[in-house]
Amino acid sequence: MYTRFLLLATLACSTLHAQRKTYTSVAVKPTVAYLNYHGHAARMARLEFHEGKCYEGGNVYIQFNQKRDTIHIAPDTAGISVFELPLPGDEITRETQLYVALGDYHASCIVAPAKQWKVYILPHSHVDVGYTDVQEKVLRIHMNNIDEAIKIAERTQNYPAEARFKWNTEAIWVVDHYLSAASETQRNRFWNAVKKGWINLDAAYGNVNTSATSSMQLMHMFSKGIKLAHEQGIDIHTLFQGDVPGASWGLAAQTAVTGIRYFLGAPNAGDRIGNSYLWRDRPFYWVSPSGKEKLLFWQCAPYSIGYTLKGSKIPNFFTVEDPVPFYTGHPSDNFLNPYLFEYLDKLKGFPYNMTLLTWAMSDNAPIDPELPDAVKAWNERYASPKLIITSTAQFFHDVEAAYKNQLPEISGDYTEYWTDGIGSGAKEAALTRNAADRLQTATAISTIRGKQIETDNVWTDLVMFNEHTWGAWNSISAPADQKVISEWNYKQAFALRADSASKALLQQSTHDENILQNAIDVYNTLSVTRDGWVRVTAVGDLVKDASGNAVPSQRLSNGELAFLVKNQAPFSKQRFTIQRGKPASGKELATVENNIIKNGIYTIELDATTGNIIRLEKENIQNFNLADSTGLNIYTFNDSLAAGPAHITIKEKGPLVASLLVTNNYLTREIRLVAGLDKVEIINTIDKQPATGIESIRFLFPFKLDQPQVRYNIPWGSITAEADQLPHANRNWYTIQRWIDVSNHQTGITLCSPDAPLFEIGKHNKDGDWKSYTEQSSYIASWVMNNIWHTNFRKEQPGVATFRYALQVHGKYDPYTTNIAGLEESQPLIAAPASGAAKEQLFFRIKTGNVYVENINPSADGRGVIMQLVNAADKPDQVEITSGSIWQTNVLEENLQKLQNTFTIPAKGVMMVKIIK
Repeated sequence: MYTRFLLLATLACSTLHAQRKTYTSVAVKPTVAYLNYHGHAARMARLEFHEGKCYEGGNVYIQFNQKRDTIHIAPDTAGISVFELPLPGDEITRETQLYVALGDYHASCIVAPAKQWKVYILPHSHVDVGYTDVQEKVLRIHMNNIDEAIKIAERTQNYPAEARFKWNTEAIWVVDHYLSAASETQRNRFWNAVKKGWINLDAAYGNVNTSATSSMQLMHMFSKGIKLAHEQGIDIHTLFQGDVPGASWGLAAQTAVTGIRYFLGAPNAGDRIGNSYLWRDRPFYWVSPSGKEKLLFWQCAPYSIGYTLKGSKIPNFFTVEDPVPFYTGHPSDNFLNPYLFEYLDKLKGFPYNMTLLTWAMSDNAPIDPELPDAVKAWNERYASPKLIITSTAQFFHDVEAAYKNQLPEISGDYTEYWTDGIGSGAKEAALTRNAADRLQTATAISTIRGKQIETDNVWTDLVMFNEHTWGAWNSISAPADQKVISEWNYKQAFALRADSASKALLQQSTHDENILQNAIDVYNTLSVTRDGWVRVTAVGDLVKDASGNAVPSQRLSNGELAFLVKNQAPFSKQRFTIQRGKPASGKELATVENNIIKNGIYTIELDATTGNIIRLEKENIQNFNLADSTGLNIYTFNDSLAAGPAHITIKEKGPLVASLLVTNNYLTREIRLVAGLDKVEIINTIDKQPATGIESIRFLFPFKLDQPQVRYNIPWGSITAEADQLPHANRNWYTIQRWIDVSNHQTGITLCSPDAPLFEIGKHNKDGDWKSYTEQSSYIASWVMNNIWHTNFRKEQPGVATFRYALQVHGKYDPYTTNIAGLEESQPLIAAPASGAAKEQLFFRIKTGNVYVENINPSADGRGVIMQLVNAADKPDQVEITSGSIWQTNVLEENLQKLQNTFTIPAKGVMMVKIIK
């Protein structure tokens, strides 16, 4: 039958032999598409002309699905490279062979069944705060896009529903600045457009490295957008994150607090994305560590598709001084044909009939004003895939409406790939980490004292420092370029402002007008009774507590007075007086001799040549050395031991504080013990020269521990490395909040790192060699500085930078005590000049088992206290609050559910509560 069909086709087209043909053969390729053809949806194939074009046209004879058809190709003086063929017959349910003939040319292919697709197109401009140009210019482009979007939405409001324009602002950073600069008329017009669905707001302030944020930063990342919208009677439940591959599991943990239930990720196409692309078009409900909350997550194709397809037809907006929306005059050219057919064809086994592509004209680019016309023309031609211009909110609404009960539920951390950028701004990253801790300390003190302080702007600065743009596109290739310098100054200012403001707020929280002479107030801002030491500037060496008892003290080498504080109650203030007299000593002493420091709990010994810690022993922990033979706290520069021979001197002689100072050229390391305190303190300071090439700086901690398991702190909780990570997540490096713990079934070490968040497990892979599995190891590397990428990072970080660590050896791993150790290191006891009443305290007491208070602050209305609670354990735990009216609340501080004085938090659960006087 096939031979007879081809003979008839050849005879019918014999007149074409005498005419000009520039192509030498044809091929027919199946697609998943359906054409609108004679009032019905006809499956489409593409007839391709090889080695030239078809100018003369002709009749194409088709045999398919037990049907025959003839399609006429009209002559075209410009020539045709591809012709889209509607195939005859009904929709197929099995693979079917297609035969075509045109003149002397024959072709065939196998056509597989294809579903009717809906493809949502999300228009946006990727918000890189900097990168392409100075931030002020970038902001103008994004703000102008809002005005242009409203115009286009007005122009297309009578188009078919699928082609009506919608604009996704992507980042509240844009909206916040737009509203601040707008006239009242513009603001009303903006909110009207939002309420009509023309403008979509996603709640994140920027495209943030969420693994790098603290728990409170992660919450404040959404609070500004949620509050702005709430003032207009609008609720936001969506997050759109562009460019950044991966995200913290803490996002799922805080859904009850923020109300963010939907997360669309549109990551980079290929730069340092590791294996994350394997999550593309694999939607799932991202279940929180407690198992009680979930966040619908969909990672779509890379955000850069629009520019990839259309970039050759529009200006290079990186080089245009004042870019504006560009009209090509041919909306359908360089659109989604044939890219989309090929993309959907690869989704074999995909159980859903919808997906999403974002549409941006590059980073920080003007809007594409032709998109609605391209979509309109597409839907007139194709029955499937049908295109729908969408917002993030509309897309997830439609997904859940169709597939809510079919989507899988998955748990685990989607460990980020781009947090190594932190190492290119190491000093500033340390400033922001310390500022976040200081801000939480200040709000806790203000709560204890019944004061109110304003912190929102500082939290915004902290969030924006963790926004994913670390520098300009040419920061490595042209570090002296004025735009590169300007963009870094803008970025750096977030850290500098947060550092300055958090210090001012801490002072504001502790100070009143009347300061008492020769008296010091010490504040414990945590929910546990604790010991610690503080340093003050004071005349006199004798320190007494409120009962008149002398407490251990010591004048330090820098002139400060240190004294010991024992058994300070939770959320409390304790007053001490300082007098002239001999300092008191306690029963426990800190001593130093022959490169060995002791404090009655730990014995630390340094190698006389390298200055590395070669002995780490703790009393009653099997009394063995946990330092590897090469030592701990090893400095490496590009994997080389580059610091030179060590010079070791005694800095603090005891009896309260004892320390050794190790000097190696441009590196100093102080190792310190305090009498009676269960930790080893390390202070490493680098006086760094400008970079001459690629550089990576690490401090290595190869502990000697068999059968280790590594755990670490993430926003709103902690996880076990590898076991609690999603497939295809980053395993080359990790980002901690406060601590890493290496333990076996009986012994472990907690390593706190308040300044440097990046660490590696085991020896690192070569750049670009991505791990798919993490072998557990007691070899921990703190990766403090780098400039390893070709773009975005800073090339040079000259000057002094300090990185502190605290080691605590313990018995069997306990998640609660480990988290408390991290909190104690990040929020130490605060000493301030005495003011106000001698005793100031909360109007209630809180009792917990394995639950810790992540943060405490006064409620916005001044009527009570807000607390964020975290259950560290793998089992439910009860919290008792002795007085007040208790409510479960959220980021808006709404009363959601009345709680009893004793209530339960699920295992690894997070809860935000309000206690009203």
